[in-house]
Amino acid sequence: MNEDREVKIIRGDLSKNEHVEHFVRLTSEFMADEMGGKISWTKDQKDKVVNDMRIHPCSIILFAIVNGKYAGLCTCFFAYSTFLAKPLLNIHDIYIEESLRGHGIGKKMVKAVEGVAERNNCGKITLEVRKDNLNARDLYKSQGFTEAPCSRFFWVKKI
Repeated sequence: MNEDREVKIIRGDLSKNEHVEHFVRLTSEFMADEMGGKISWTKDQKDKVVNDMRIHPCSIILFAIVNGKYAGLCTCFFAYSTFLAKPLLNIHDIYIEESLRGHGIGKKMVKAVEGVAERNNCGKITLEVRKDNLNARDLYKSQGFTEAPCSRFFWVKKI
């Protein structure tokens, strides 16, 4: 990483227009990326997700700001582990702009998530990652994540 690159991780606040703008932009970029499935929101969905995220009681949004520019996003949700009798924190989305990948920003994001989890007495951090997203898998491994014991299938049912 260049020594002149300043990286700050901040907590997002969707009551601030600037944060809304960058949340929508960065999430949209992630969705349009190969690893995001190359999909996009409708205008109604954009408005709905912002409103829903503002009031969601368990959401955490972190931004990576590089040299004053919003360049990364991490959206997490608290849940609860009955087996650990503690909260858990799930990383739902983590995205770094393509031009800045490979410079340690993702590692700083994960460290910030760990800080949130520790401050909230979480027993673990969970995430899902595409099998073919080798860069993300390498990032998570480098930060101490391991594949879940007794590997599980991730199933969905759209409603």
